[in-house]
Amino acid sequence: MSKVMSTSEAVRRFVNDGDFLFIGGYVCRPPFAAVHEIIRQKKRELTVTRSNAADDFDMLIGAGCVRRFIATFISLGLYGLARCYRRSIEKGIPHTIELEEYTNLSLPLMLMAGAMGMPFVPVKDMVGTDLMKVKAFMGENKYRMIESPFDGSPVMLVPALNPDVAIIHVQQADEDGNAQMWGIGGDCKWGANAAKKVIVSCERIVSRETIGKDPSRTIVPAFKVVAVTEEPFGAHPGYTPGFYDVDFSFGYTYQQASNTVEGFQAFLDEWIFSVKDRVEYTQKYIQKFGYPQFKKLQAKFDYSYPVSYAF
Repeated sequence: MSKVMSTSEAVRRFVNDGDFLFIGGYVCRPPFAAVHEIIRQKKRELTVTRSNAADDFDMLIGAGCVRRFIATFISLGLYGLARCYRRSIEKGIPHTIELEEYTNLSLPLMLMAGAMGMPFVPVKDMVGTDLMKVKAFMGENKYRMIESPFDGSPVMLVPALNPDVAIIHVQQADEDGNAQMWGIGGDCKWGANAAKKVIVSCERIVSRETIGKDPSRTIVPAFKVVAVTEEPFGAHPGYTPGFYDVDFSFGYTYQQASNTVEGFQAFLDEWIFSVKDRVEYTQKYIQKFGYPQFKKLQAKFDYSYPVSYAF
């Protein structure tokens, strides 16, 4: 049965106030169409997580959607520190979020443990760091130290994470939800499979036959997926390998706008609340910046080296 629906319907049906969300997009393929829709629908009290968070998380925090953030790092990349995040932590604007910090290795391992059905996982990179000294809403369950049953050495354990919903953006998926991606993976595969349900946003919907021709690219099986949304340009201003590049100039636009509360609100009004969906967003982008700029972002088409699954 087809799970294809609009992003608006997917967010309305499957993202609830107070949910724990994994939002994919480690370096590339941030699901901005869905992030904008969460803001548009004014979802509240969310717990969010991903390694290497960026402007998508900053927007959610600034828009008042986030209560808790299980984090490793957040910035605006080339344009420095995340402004809305800093205002929340430093000034309580729009409110102070609760923050639990891990490393860029520990958090993906926590999601991996969740995906594999393990209650916890041992990690090494946090041992001896100041992250051990700071505990927030997870309290004593942020980590535990034990003696190795094999050699008696100290071992740090961190808990598995199982988000209520994962939202990811991929290159292609079929109508059932078998989702395929290529390029930098980060924690996307583990975060999606650790979640109880998955919303897949994709650049294009393809046939089951197309998925079956290259099965190793499938990171999420259909039975995990509750919604498939076709959203070309859905990761902009981030990039999607094979489709379009990072829009650095738009990133600068966001950085300048988010320097102030008023500028950030004006950005939300212009790019989220004044458009009803990603189609209108893309049309607005072309109208404002011109079709040549839009076309400049598009990736040149090129095949990877072919492989054979014959036996």
